[in-house]
Amino acid sequence: MRRLVGFWAVLVFAATVLGAPAHAASEPELHVLIDVSGSMKKTDPENLREPALRLLGDLVPEESRVRLDLFGNRISEVLPASLATPETKKAMRAAAAQIRSNEPFTDIPAALEAANRDWAENTERNIILLSDGKVDISPDEAVNQRATTRLRDTVIPALVGAEVQVHTVALSAAADESILTEIAERTGGLALSARSNEDLQRVFLALFEATAPRTGVPLVENRFRVDDTISELTLVVFRETDAEPTRIQIPDGGEIDVETASALADWRWDDSAGRDLITISNPPSGSWRILAAEDPDNRALVITDLKLAMPGLPSRVFPGEAIEGGLLLTNRGEPIVEPRLTKDLQAQVDVNDPQETVIESIELNDIGADPDVLGGDSRYDFRLRLDGESGIYTLEGRASGPTFERVIRKKIALARNLPFAARVVRPHLAARGGNGGGNADGNVDTRGPAARLIIEQDVALLDPSASRLVAQVNCETGQPTRIEASLLEATNRIELPHRDGNDCRVTGTIRGETDDGREVSLPLDQPIPAPSIDTPADEPTADDEPSESTATDREGNPLIAVLIGLGGLTLLGLLGWAWRLVTRRQRRQLIEAARN
Repeated sequence: MRRLVGFWAVLVFAATVLGAPAHAASEPELHVLIDVSGSMKKTDPENLREPALRLLGDLVPEESRVRLDLFGNRISEVLPASLATPETKKAMRAAAAQIRSNEPFTDIPAALEAANRDWAENTERNIILLSDGKVDISPDEAVNQRATTRLRDTVIPALVGAEVQVHTVALSAAADESILTEIAERTGGLALSARSNEDLQRVFLALFEATAPRTGVPLVENRFRVDDTISELTLVVFRETDAEPTRIQIPDGGEIDVETASALADWRWDDSAGRDLITISNPPSGSWRILAAEDPDNRALVITDLKLAMPGLPSRVFPGEAIEGGLLLTNRGEPIVEPRLTKDLQAQVDVNDPQETVIESIELNDIGADPDVLGGDSRYDFRLRLDGESGIYTLEGRASGPTFERVIRKKIALARNLPFAARVVRPHLAARGGNGGGNADGNVDTRGPAARLIIEQDVALLDPSASRLVAQVNCETGQPTRIEASLLEATNRIELPHRDGNDCRVTGTIRGETDDGREVSLPLDQPIPAPSIDTPADEPTADDEPSESTATDREGNPLIAVLIGLGGLTLLGLLGWAWRLVTRRQRRQLIEAARN
Protein backbone atom coordinates (compact mmCIF):
# COMPACT_ATOMS: atom_id res chain seq x y z
CA MET A 1 0.00 0.00 0.00
CA ARG A 2 1.24 3.47 -0.84
CA ARG A 3 1.00 5.87 2.00
CA LEU A 4 2.03 9.29 3.14
CA VAL A 5 3.02 9.64 6.73
CA GLY A 6 1.17 12.69 7.98
CA PHE A 7 2.19 16.30 8.24
CA TRP A 8 3.74 17.82 11.33
CA ALA A 9 4.33 21.37 12.41
CA VAL A 10 7.67 22.73 11.28
CA LEU A 11 9.90 22.92 14.35
CA VAL A 12 12.09 25.98 13.81
CA PHE A 13 13.03 28.91 15.99
CA ALA A 14 10.81 31.95 15.60
CA ALA A 15 13.92 34.11 15.43
CA THR A 16 14.99 32.30 12.25
CA VAL A 17 11.61 32.95 10.67
CA LEU A 18 11.62 36.58 11.71
CA GLY A 19 15.16 37.03 10.43
CA ALA A 20 14.17 36.56 6.75
CA PRO A 21 11.34 38.18 4.82
CA ALA A 22 8.44 35.86 4.11
CA HIS A 23 8.67 36.56 0.40
CA ALA A 24 12.46 36.10 0.12
CA ALA A 25 13.07 33.26 -2.32
CA SER A 26 15.64 32.60 -5.02
CA GLU A 27 14.37 32.80 -8.58
CA PRO A 28 14.97 29.81 -10.89
CA GLU A 29 17.68 29.75 -13.54
CA LEU A 30 17.63 27.11 -16.31
CA HIS A 31 20.53 26.28 -18.59
CA VAL A 32 19.26 23.89 -21.27
CA LEU A 33 21.55 21.47 -23.15
CA ILE A 34 20.12 19.80 -26.28
CA ASP A 35 22.00 16.94 -27.98
CA VAL A 36 22.38 17.49 -31.74
CA SER A 37 24.65 14.51 -32.49
CA GLY A 38 24.05 12.48 -35.65
CA SER A 39 22.52 9.55 -33.77
CA MET A 40 19.51 11.75 -33.00
CA LYS A 41 18.38 11.18 -36.59
CA LYS A 42 17.37 7.69 -35.47
CA THR A 43 16.16 8.41 -31.95
CA ASP A 44 14.30 11.63 -32.83
CA PRO A 45 13.54 11.42 -36.56
CA GLU A 46 10.64 13.91 -36.31
CA ASN A 47 12.82 16.38 -34.37
CA LEU A 48 10.41 16.56 -31.44
CA ARG A 49 13.12 18.29 -29.45
CA GLU A 50 11.96 21.44 -31.22
CA PRO A 51 8.32 21.54 -29.94
CA ALA A 52 9.49 20.29 -26.53
CA LEU A 53 11.86 23.24 -26.28
CA ARG A 54 9.09 25.63 -27.40
CA LEU A 55 6.89 24.18 -24.65
CA LEU A 56 9.56 24.79 -22.02
CA GLY A 57 10.31 28.26 -23.37
CA ASP A 58 6.68 29.35 -23.23
CA LEU A 59 6.11 27.97 -19.74
CA VAL A 60 9.07 29.34 -17.79
CA PRO A 61 8.01 32.21 -15.50
CA GLU A 62 9.03 35.70 -16.52
CA GLU A 63 11.13 36.20 -13.38
CA SER A 64 13.40 33.24 -14.22
CA ARG A 65 16.61 33.20 -16.27
CA VAL A 66 17.21 30.86 -19.22
CA ARG A 67 20.12 29.86 -21.44
CA LEU A 68 20.24 27.44 -24.39
CA ASP A 69 23.22 25.47 -25.73
CA LEU A 70 23.23 22.89 -28.51
CA PHE A 71 25.99 20.28 -28.28
CA GLY A 72 27.57 17.34 -30.07
CA ASN A 73 31.33 17.34 -30.35
CA ARG A 74 31.06 21.16 -30.26
CA ILE A 75 29.07 23.43 -27.98
CA SER A 76 27.06 26.23 -29.57
CA GLU A 77 25.63 28.92 -27.31
CA VAL A 78 22.36 29.72 -29.06
CA LEU A 79 20.80 31.87 -26.35
CA PRO A 80 22.89 33.53 -23.62
CA ALA A 81 21.60 33.53 -20.06
CA SER A 82 18.95 36.22 -19.71
CA LEU A 83 15.63 36.97 -18.04
CA ALA A 84 12.64 35.17 -19.54
CA THR A 85 11.04 38.30 -20.92
CA PRO A 86 8.59 38.08 -23.85
CA GLU A 87 11.50 38.95 -26.14
CA THR A 88 13.65 36.14 -24.68
CA LYS A 89 10.80 33.64 -25.05
CA LYS A 90 10.37 34.69 -28.67
CA ALA A 91 14.10 34.18 -29.22
CA MET A 92 13.89 30.75 -27.58
CA ARG A 93 11.08 29.71 -29.93
CA ALA A 94 13.19 30.85 -32.86
CA ALA A 95 16.26 29.06 -31.48
CA ALA A 96 14.31 25.81 -31.31
CA ALA A 97 14.15 25.86 -35.11
CA GLN A 98 17.96 25.57 -35.22
CA ILE A 99 17.97 22.07 -33.72
CA ARG A 100 19.58 19.59 -36.11
CA SER A 101 21.25 16.16 -35.86
CA ASN A 102 24.59 16.68 -37.58
CA GLU A 103 27.42 16.39 -35.01
CA PRO A 104 29.58 13.23 -35.12
CA PHE A 105 30.14 12.86 -31.35
CA THR A 106 28.49 13.54 -27.98
CA ASP A 107 30.74 15.44 -25.57
CA ILE A 108 28.63 15.49 -22.40
CA PRO A 109 31.47 16.57 -20.05
CA ALA A 110 32.32 19.63 -22.17
CA ALA A 111 28.62 20.52 -22.53
CA LEU A 112 28.10 20.43 -18.76
CA GLU A 113 31.20 22.54 -18.19
CA ALA A 114 29.93 25.11 -20.68
CA ALA A 115 26.49 25.19 -19.04
CA ASN A 116 28.09 25.63 -15.61
CA ARG A 117 28.98 29.24 -16.41
CA ASP A 118 27.40 32.67 -16.35
CA TRP A 119 25.14 31.99 -13.40
CA ALA A 120 23.47 34.96 -11.80
CA GLU A 121 23.86 35.41 -8.07
CA ASN A 122 21.16 34.17 -5.71
CA THR A 123 19.33 32.00 -8.23
CA GLU A 124 18.30 28.35 -8.03
CA ARG A 125 20.66 26.80 -10.54
CA ASN A 126 19.39 24.03 -12.82
CA ILE A 127 20.75 22.37 -15.94
CA ILE A 128 18.44 20.34 -18.20
CA LEU A 129 20.44 17.83 -20.24
CA LEU A 130 18.66 16.00 -23.09
CA SER A 131 20.71 13.30 -24.82
CA ASP A 132 20.27 9.94 -26.53
CA GLY A 133 23.84 8.79 -26.05
CA LYS A 134 26.74 8.28 -23.72
CA VAL A 135 30.09 10.01 -23.31
CA ASP A 136 31.32 9.63 -26.88
CA ILE A 137 34.07 11.99 -28.02
CA SER A 138 36.32 9.70 -30.06
CA PRO A 139 36.36 6.39 -32.02
CA ASP A 140 38.95 5.31 -29.45
CA GLU A 141 37.09 3.73 -26.51
CA ALA A 142 40.03 4.41 -24.19
CA VAL A 143 39.62 8.14 -24.86
CA ASN A 144 35.90 7.89 -24.09
CA GLN A 145 36.65 6.04 -20.85
CA ARG A 146 39.07 8.76 -19.73
CA ALA A 147 36.43 11.38 -20.51
CA THR A 148 33.87 9.44 -18.45
CA THR A 149 36.32 9.28 -15.55
CA ARG A 150 36.87 13.05 -15.81
CA LEU A 151 33.09 13.53 -15.80
CA ARG A 152 32.77 11.54 -12.58
CA ASP A 153 35.86 12.86 -10.79
CA THR A 154 35.99 16.49 -11.91
CA VAL A 155 32.88 17.75 -13.73
CA ILE A 156 30.21 16.42 -11.37
CA PRO A 157 32.03 17.61 -8.19
CA ALA A 158 32.35 21.06 -9.79
CA LEU A 159 28.60 21.13 -10.42
CA VAL A 160 27.93 20.07 -6.83
CA GLY A 161 30.31 22.76 -5.59
CA ALA A 162 28.45 25.38 -7.64
CA GLU A 163 25.11 24.17 -6.16
CA VAL A 164 23.78 23.15 -9.58
CA GLN A 165 21.09 20.51 -10.00
CA VAL A 166 21.31 18.61 -13.29
CA HIS A 167 18.11 17.03 -14.62
CA THR A 168 18.71 14.46 -17.36
CA VAL A 169 16.42 13.14 -20.09
CA ALA A 170 17.41 9.90 -21.83
CA LEU A 171 15.85 10.06 -25.30
CA SER A 172 16.42 6.45 -26.33
CA ALA A 173 16.30 2.93 -24.97
CA ALA A 174 19.93 2.71 -26.14
CA ALA A 175 21.02 5.72 -24.07
CA ASP A 176 23.57 5.20 -21.32
CA GLU A 177 20.98 5.71 -18.59
CA SER A 178 23.43 4.69 -15.86
CA ILE A 179 25.71 7.68 -16.43
CA LEU A 180 22.78 10.06 -16.99
CA THR A 181 21.18 8.81 -13.77
CA GLU A 182 24.45 9.20 -11.89
CA ILE A 183 24.80 12.81 -13.08
CA ALA A 184 21.26 13.63 -11.92
CA GLU A 185 21.36 11.85 -8.58
CA ARG A 186 24.79 13.11 -7.50
CA THR A 187 23.63 16.69 -8.15
CA GLY A 188 20.16 16.20 -6.61
CA GLY A 189 18.28 16.38 -9.92
CA LEU A 190 15.70 14.24 -11.71
CA ALA A 191 16.61 11.40 -14.07
CA LEU A 192 13.84 10.96 -16.64
CA SER A 193 13.44 9.07 -19.89
CA ALA A 194 11.26 9.52 -22.97
CA ARG A 195 10.40 6.67 -25.31
CA SER A 196 7.80 8.34 -27.51
CA ASN A 197 6.73 11.69 -28.93
CA GLU A 198 4.13 12.18 -26.20
CA ASP A 199 6.63 11.13 -23.51
CA LEU A 200 9.01 13.92 -24.41
CA GLN A 201 6.36 16.64 -24.14
CA ARG A 202 5.21 15.36 -20.75
CA VAL A 203 8.81 14.99 -19.55
CA PHE A 204 9.51 18.63 -20.37
CA LEU A 205 6.34 19.64 -18.54
CA ALA A 206 7.57 17.67 -15.52
CA LEU A 207 10.98 19.34 -15.73
CA PHE A 208 9.33 22.75 -15.84
CA GLU A 209 7.33 21.93 -12.70
CA ALA A 210 10.45 20.61 -10.97
CA THR A 211 12.69 23.56 -11.77
CA ALA A 212 10.58 26.67 -12.42
CA PRO A 213 6.95 26.06 -11.41
CA ARG A 214 4.51 28.81 -12.34
CA THR A 215 1.27 30.07 -10.85
CA GLY A 216 -1.86 28.61 -12.38
CA VAL A 217 -5.59 28.34 -11.83
CA PRO A 218 -7.33 25.07 -10.91
CA LEU A 219 -8.76 22.89 -13.66
CA VAL A 220 -11.89 20.95 -12.67
CA GLU A 221 -13.36 18.82 -15.45
CA ASN A 222 -11.47 21.03 -17.91
CA ARG A 223 -13.22 24.13 -16.52
CA PHE A 224 -11.43 27.07 -14.90
CA ARG A 225 -12.01 30.68 -13.96
CA VAL A 226 -10.04 33.75 -14.99
CA ASP A 227 -10.15 36.80 -12.70
CA ASP A 228 -9.46 40.39 -13.65
CA THR A 229 -5.90 40.39 -12.21
CA ILE A 230 -4.69 37.94 -14.89
CA SER A 231 -2.83 39.54 -17.79
CA GLU A 232 -1.86 36.37 -19.67
CA LEU A 233 -3.18 32.81 -19.84
CA THR A 234 -1.26 29.78 -21.13
CA LEU A 235 -3.07 26.48 -21.70
CA VAL A 236 -1.36 23.11 -22.14
CA VAL A 237 -3.75 20.49 -23.54
CA PHE A 238 -2.70 16.93 -24.37
CA ARG A 239 -4.70 15.35 -27.21
CA GLU A 240 -5.64 11.73 -27.48
CA THR A 241 -4.62 9.86 -30.63
CA ASP A 242 -7.02 10.63 -33.50
CA ALA A 243 -8.94 13.06 -31.29
CA GLU A 244 -10.95 15.94 -32.72
CA PRO A 245 -9.08 19.29 -32.73
CA THR A 246 -9.10 21.08 -29.40
CA ARG A 247 -11.48 24.02 -28.93
CA ILE A 248 -11.62 26.61 -26.16
CA GLN A 249 -14.91 27.99 -24.87
CA ILE A 250 -14.54 31.59 -23.71
CA PRO A 251 -16.72 33.41 -21.13
CA ASP A 252 -19.18 34.85 -23.66
CA GLY A 253 -19.99 31.31 -24.88
CA GLY A 254 -18.02 31.53 -28.10
CA GLU A 255 -15.57 28.83 -29.18
CA ILE A 256 -12.02 29.27 -30.52
CA ASP A 257 -9.97 26.66 -32.38
CA VAL A 258 -6.51 26.74 -33.95
CA GLU A 259 -7.81 28.20 -37.22
CA THR A 260 -9.86 31.03 -35.71
CA ALA A 261 -7.04 31.78 -33.25
CA SER A 262 -4.65 32.51 -36.13
CA ALA A 263 -6.72 35.60 -36.97
CA LEU A 264 -6.78 36.93 -33.39
CA ALA A 265 -4.01 39.30 -32.31
CA ASP A 266 -4.12 38.21 -28.65
CA TRP A 267 -3.97 34.46 -29.36
CA ARG A 268 -0.98 32.22 -30.19
CA TRP A 269 -1.67 28.50 -30.80
CA ASP A 270 0.96 25.74 -31.29
CA ASP A 271 -0.72 22.39 -31.98
CA SER A 272 2.36 20.26 -32.75
CA ALA A 273 3.63 17.01 -31.17
CA GLY A 274 0.31 15.76 -29.82
CA ARG A 275 -0.42 18.71 -27.59
CA ASP A 276 -1.84 22.22 -27.80
CA LEU A 277 0.13 25.12 -26.37
CA ILE A 278 -2.16 28.16 -26.32
CA THR A 279 -1.24 31.63 -25.04
CA ILE A 280 -3.84 34.40 -24.69
CA SER A 281 -2.95 37.97 -23.79
CA ASN A 282 -5.44 39.95 -21.71
CA PRO A 283 -7.94 37.09 -21.41
CA PRO A 284 -11.48 38.17 -20.50
CA SER A 285 -12.50 37.32 -16.92
CA GLY A 286 -15.12 34.69 -16.33
CA SER A 287 -15.63 30.95 -16.77
CA TRP A 288 -13.58 29.10 -19.42
CA ARG A 289 -13.66 25.51 -20.65
CA ILE A 290 -11.29 23.27 -22.60
CA LEU A 291 -13.34 21.31 -25.12
CA ALA A 292 -11.18 18.17 -25.27
CA ALA A 293 -10.59 14.99 -23.31
CA GLU A 294 -9.55 15.48 -19.70
CA ASP A 295 -5.91 14.70 -18.95
CA PRO A 296 -4.03 14.95 -15.63
CA ASP A 297 -1.27 16.92 -17.38
CA ASN A 298 -3.56 19.61 -18.79
CA ARG A 299 -2.65 23.00 -17.33
CA ALA A 300 -3.98 26.55 -17.11
CA LEU A 301 -1.05 28.83 -16.19
CA VAL A 302 -1.23 32.57 -15.70
CA ILE A 303 0.75 35.75 -15.50
CA THR A 304 -0.72 37.84 -12.72
CA ASP A 305 0.18 40.19 -9.88
CA LEU A 306 -1.48 37.76 -7.47
CA LYS A 307 0.92 34.80 -7.32
CA LEU A 308 1.22 31.56 -5.42
CA ALA A 309 4.62 29.92 -4.94
CA MET A 310 6.02 26.84 -3.20
CA PRO A 311 9.69 27.79 -2.68
CA GLY A 312 12.62 25.90 -1.22
CA LEU A 313 11.54 22.30 -1.88
CA PRO A 314 14.13 19.79 -3.15
CA SER A 315 13.71 17.94 -6.43
CA ARG A 316 14.70 14.54 -4.99
CA VAL A 317 14.06 13.10 -1.53
CA PHE A 318 14.57 9.82 0.34
CA PRO A 319 11.84 7.58 1.77
CA GLY A 320 10.64 8.94 5.09
CA GLU A 321 12.74 12.10 4.85
CA ALA A 322 11.23 15.12 6.60
CA ILE A 323 10.30 17.73 3.98
CA GLU A 324 9.60 21.27 5.13
CA GLY A 325 7.73 23.60 2.82
CA GLY A 326 5.07 26.23 2.54
CA LEU A 327 2.76 28.06 0.18
CA LEU A 328 3.60 31.72 -0.32
CA LEU A 329 0.92 34.16 -1.52
CA THR A 330 2.06 37.56 -2.83
CA ASN A 331 0.59 40.57 -4.60
CA ARG A 332 3.03 42.46 -6.84
CA GLY A 333 5.90 40.72 -5.09
CA GLU A 334 4.81 41.65 -1.57
CA PRO A 335 3.35 39.23 1.01
CA ILE A 336 -0.39 39.44 1.60
CA VAL A 337 -0.63 39.93 5.36
CA GLU A 338 -3.53 42.31 5.94
CA PRO A 339 -6.25 40.53 7.98
CA ARG A 340 -9.01 42.06 5.86
CA LEU A 341 -7.50 40.29 2.83
CA THR A 342 -6.48 37.02 4.48
CA LYS A 343 -9.45 36.27 6.75
CA ASP A 344 -11.42 34.58 3.96
CA LEU A 345 -8.46 32.80 2.32
CA GLN A 346 -8.39 29.01 2.17
CA ALA A 347 -5.27 26.97 1.41
CA GLN A 348 -4.37 23.31 1.12
CA VAL A 349 -1.73 20.95 -0.27
CA ASP A 350 -2.56 17.71 -2.09
CA VAL A 351 0.05 15.01 -2.62
CA ASN A 352 -0.27 12.91 -5.79
CA ASP A 353 1.54 9.61 -6.25
CA PRO A 354 3.26 8.63 -9.53
CA GLN A 355 -0.14 7.52 -10.90
CA GLU A 356 -1.56 11.00 -10.17
CA THR A 357 -3.81 9.67 -7.40
CA VAL A 358 -4.28 11.99 -4.44
CA ILE A 359 -2.91 10.12 -1.42
CA GLU A 360 -3.14 12.89 1.16
CA SER A 361 -4.62 16.37 1.59
CA ILE A 362 -3.98 18.85 4.36
CA GLU A 363 -5.73 22.08 5.20
CA LEU A 364 -3.31 24.96 5.80
CA ASN A 365 -3.54 28.25 7.63
CA ASP A 366 -1.59 31.45 8.27
CA ILE A 367 -2.69 32.06 11.86
CA GLY A 368 0.08 30.12 13.59
CA ALA A 369 -2.04 27.04 14.22
CA ASP A 370 -0.63 23.59 13.42
CA PRO A 371 0.98 23.13 10.90
CA ASP A 372 1.71 26.85 10.43
CA VAL A 373 4.83 28.22 12.13
CA LEU A 374 4.26 31.97 12.25
CA GLY A 375 0.85 33.55 11.76
CA GLY A 376 0.34 36.56 9.53
CA ASP A 377 3.47 36.17 7.37
CA SER A 378 1.63 35.14 4.14
CA ARG A 379 3.29 31.71 4.32
CA TYR A 380 1.18 28.59 4.85
CA ASP A 381 3.65 26.11 6.35
CA PHE A 382 3.58 22.33 6.12
CA ARG A 383 5.83 19.38 6.79
CA LEU A 384 5.53 15.95 5.23
CA ARG A 385 7.22 12.60 4.76
CA LEU A 386 6.85 10.57 1.57
CA ASP A 387 6.96 6.81 2.00
CA GLY A 388 5.73 4.67 -0.88
CA GLU A 389 6.79 3.45 -4.29
CA SER A 390 9.67 5.27 -5.93
CA GLY A 391 8.86 7.67 -8.76
CA ILE A 392 7.75 11.24 -9.43
CA TYR A 393 5.30 12.71 -6.92
CA THR A 394 3.41 15.97 -7.38
CA LEU A 395 2.70 18.45 -4.60
CA GLU A 396 -0.25 20.63 -5.61
CA GLY A 397 -0.81 23.73 -3.52
CA ARG A 398 -4.04 25.73 -3.74
CA ALA A 399 -5.15 29.06 -2.34
CA SER A 400 -8.50 30.74 -2.95
CA GLY A 401 -10.45 33.76 -1.85
CA PRO A 402 -13.82 35.26 -2.72
CA THR A 403 -12.57 36.59 -6.06
CA PHE A 404 -9.65 34.38 -7.11
CA GLU A 405 -8.17 30.87 -7.20
CA ARG A 406 -4.52 29.95 -7.56
CA VAL A 407 -2.63 26.66 -7.90
CA ILE A 408 1.09 25.74 -7.95
CA ARG A 409 2.63 22.33 -8.65
CA LYS A 410 6.03 20.96 -7.67
CA LYS A 411 7.47 17.67 -8.93
CA ILE A 412 9.58 15.66 -6.46
CA ALA A 413 11.34 12.36 -7.15
CA LEU A 414 11.21 9.78 -4.34
CA ALA A 415 14.34 7.61 -4.30
CA ARG A 416 14.01 3.85 -4.03
CA ASN A 417 16.06 3.47 -0.85
CA LEU A 418 17.62 5.37 2.01
CA PRO A 419 21.31 6.31 1.68
CA PHE A 420 22.11 4.16 4.71
CA ALA A 421 21.44 0.68 6.04
CA ALA A 422 20.96 -0.09 9.72
CA ARG A 423 20.70 -3.26 11.77
CA VAL A 424 21.00 -4.27 15.43
CA VAL A 425 23.16 -7.26 16.36
CA ARG A 426 23.90 -8.90 19.69
CA PRO A 427 27.16 -10.86 20.25
CA HIS A 428 26.83 -14.50 21.39
CA LEU A 429 25.75 -14.64 25.02
CA ALA A 430 27.66 -17.83 25.90
CA ALA A 431 30.91 -16.48 24.46
CA ARG A 432 31.06 -13.83 27.15
CA GLY A 433 29.20 -15.50 29.92
CA GLY A 434 31.70 -18.27 30.52
CA ASN A 435 29.76 -21.07 32.26
CA GLY A 436 26.35 -20.18 30.82
CA GLY A 437 26.71 -16.49 31.64
CA GLY A 438 26.11 -17.00 35.38
CA ASN A 439 26.15 -14.11 37.80
CA ALA A 440 27.37 -14.02 41.42
CA ASP A 441 24.27 -15.89 42.58
CA GLY A 442 24.81 -18.70 40.11
CA ASN A 443 21.91 -17.54 37.91
CA VAL A 444 22.11 -16.83 34.21
CA ASP A 445 22.48 -13.12 33.39
CA THR A 446 19.72 -12.80 30.80
CA ARG A 447 20.84 -9.35 29.82
CA GLY A 448 23.91 -10.72 28.09
CA PRO A 449 26.36 -8.50 26.21
CA ALA A 450 25.16 -5.14 24.96
CA ALA A 451 23.49 -5.01 21.57
CA ARG A 452 25.13 -2.96 18.86
CA LEU A 453 23.54 -0.69 16.27
CA ILE A 454 25.46 -0.89 13.00
CA ILE A 455 24.87 1.94 10.51
CA GLU A 456 26.43 1.85 7.06
CA GLN A 457 26.07 5.08 5.11
CA ASP A 458 26.63 5.83 1.45
CA VAL A 459 29.46 8.35 1.61
CA ALA A 460 28.91 9.07 -2.10
CA LEU A 461 25.58 10.67 -1.15
CA LEU A 462 26.01 11.75 2.50
CA ASP A 463 28.82 13.82 3.98
CA PRO A 464 29.97 11.69 6.96
CA SER A 465 31.39 14.69 8.80
CA ALA A 466 27.83 16.02 9.12
CA SER A 467 26.01 12.75 9.91
CA ARG A 468 24.67 12.29 13.42
CA LEU A 469 22.37 9.83 15.15
CA VAL A 470 19.69 11.14 17.51
CA ALA A 471 17.62 8.24 18.82
CA GLN A 472 16.26 6.42 21.85
CA VAL A 473 15.79 2.86 23.05
CA ASN A 474 12.16 2.05 23.85
CA CYS A 475 10.90 -1.10 25.58
CA GLU A 476 7.48 -2.28 26.69
CA THR A 477 8.23 -1.04 30.20
CA GLY A 478 10.39 1.74 31.58
CA GLN A 479 11.41 5.12 30.29
CA PRO A 480 13.14 5.64 26.93
CA THR A 481 16.92 5.91 26.95
CA ARG A 482 18.37 8.62 24.71
CA ILE A 483 21.31 7.98 22.38
CA GLU A 484 23.39 10.47 20.39
CA ALA A 485 26.43 9.67 18.27
CA SER A 486 28.42 11.06 15.36
CA LEU A 487 28.59 8.87 12.25
CA LEU A 488 32.03 9.63 10.88
CA GLU A 489 32.71 6.41 9.00
CA ALA A 490 31.16 4.43 6.17
CA THR A 491 30.42 1.74 8.80
CA ASN A 492 29.57 2.87 12.34
CA ARG A 493 29.02 0.69 15.45
CA ILE A 494 27.15 2.14 18.40
CA GLU A 495 26.80 0.10 21.61
CA LEU A 496 23.25 0.32 22.90
CA PRO A 497 22.48 0.66 26.62
CA HIS A 498 21.20 -2.36 28.57
CA ARG A 499 17.46 -2.27 29.09
CA ASP A 500 15.23 -4.63 31.04
CA GLY A 501 12.05 -5.74 29.34
CA ASN A 502 10.95 -7.27 26.08
CA ASP A 503 10.09 -5.93 22.64
CA CYS A 504 12.74 -3.21 22.60
CA ARG A 505 13.43 -0.99 19.58
CA VAL A 506 15.81 1.79 18.71
CA THR A 507 14.02 4.64 16.95
CA GLY A 508 15.00 8.13 15.93
CA THR A 509 16.60 10.01 13.07
CA ILE A 510 19.86 10.25 11.22
CA ARG A 511 20.53 13.89 10.56
CA GLY A 512 22.98 14.64 7.83
CA GLU A 513 23.87 16.57 4.75
CA THR A 514 23.96 15.42 1.16
CA ASP A 515 26.97 16.10 -1.04
CA ASP A 516 25.03 18.91 -2.71
CA GLY A 517 24.62 20.65 0.67
CA ARG A 518 21.00 19.77 1.43
CA GLU A 519 20.21 18.99 5.06
CA VAL A 520 18.25 15.78 5.53
CA SER A 521 16.48 14.10 8.43
CA LEU A 522 16.04 10.38 7.81
CA PRO A 523 14.04 7.92 9.94
CA LEU A 524 15.50 5.01 11.92
CA ASP A 525 13.44 2.18 13.41
CA GLN A 526 15.09 -1.17 14.24
CA PRO A 527 14.10 -4.01 16.62
CA ILE A 528 16.62 -5.08 19.26
CA PRO A 529 16.97 -8.87 19.41
CA ALA A 530 16.54 -10.45 22.84
CA PRO A 531 19.58 -12.20 24.39
CA SER A 532 19.81 -15.90 23.54
CA ILE A 533 22.41 -18.43 24.65
CA ASP A 534 21.66 -20.65 21.68
CA THR A 535 21.93 -17.92 19.06
CA PRO A 536 25.31 -17.85 17.26
CA ALA A 537 27.26 -14.63 17.15
CA ASP A 538 26.08 -12.03 14.69
CA GLU A 539 29.53 -10.59 14.28
CA PRO A 540 33.03 -11.56 15.46
CA THR A 541 34.13 -10.10 18.80
CA ALA A 542 37.78 -9.38 19.52
CA ASP A 543 37.45 -9.47 23.29
CA ASP A 544 35.79 -12.89 23.76
CA GLU A 545 37.37 -14.70 26.73
CA PRO A 546 38.25 -18.41 26.40
CA SER A 547 36.33 -20.81 28.63
CA GLU A 548 38.08 -22.34 31.66
CA SER A 549 38.18 -25.85 30.14
CA THR A 550 39.76 -24.61 26.92
CA ALA A 551 42.47 -22.77 28.82
CA THR A 552 43.28 -25.88 30.88
CA ASP A 553 43.57 -28.05 27.75
CA ARG A 554 46.00 -25.58 26.17
CA GLU A 555 48.21 -25.53 29.27
CA GLY A 556 48.25 -29.35 29.59
CA ASN A 557 49.22 -30.22 25.98
CA PRO A 558 51.53 -27.80 24.15
CA LEU A 559 51.09 -29.56 20.78
CA ILE A 560 47.33 -29.30 21.03
CA ALA A 561 47.72 -25.68 22.05
CA VAL A 562 49.89 -24.98 18.97
CA LEU A 563 47.43 -26.75 16.65
CA ILE A 564 44.52 -24.96 18.22
CA GLY A 565 46.38 -21.69 17.90
CA LEU A 566 47.18 -22.26 14.22
CA GLY A 567 43.62 -23.38 13.56
CA GLY A 568 42.30 -20.34 15.36
CA LEU A 569 44.50 -17.99 13.34
CA THR A 570 43.40 -19.67 10.11
CA LEU A 571 39.76 -19.44 11.15
CA LEU A 572 40.16 -15.80 12.12
CA GLY A 573 41.79 -15.09 8.76
CA LEU A 574 38.95 -16.78 6.90
CA LEU A 575 36.37 -14.96 8.99
CA GLY A 576 38.10 -11.66 8.37
CA TRP A 577 38.27 -12.31 4.63
CA ALA A 578 34.60 -13.33 4.54
CA TRP A 579 33.61 -10.31 6.62
CA ARG A 580 35.42 -7.92 4.26
CA LEU A 581 33.84 -9.64 1.24
CA VAL A 582 30.33 -9.37 2.70
CA THR A 583 30.94 -5.76 3.74
CA ARG A 584 32.10 -4.80 0.26
CA ARG A 585 29.12 -6.56 -1.31
CA GLN A 586 26.68 -4.85 1.06
CA ARG A 587 28.40 -1.55 0.36
CA ARG A 588 28.01 -1.96 -3.41
CA GLN A 589 24.38 -3.01 -3.00
CA LEU A 590 23.72 -0.01 -0.76
CA ILE A 591 25.21 2.44 -3.26
CA GLU A 592 23.30 0.93 -6.18
CA ALA A 593 20.03 0.89 -4.22
CA ALA A 594 20.45 4.50 -3.08
CA ARG A 595 21.14 5.67 -6.62
CA ASN A 596 18.07 3.92 -8.01
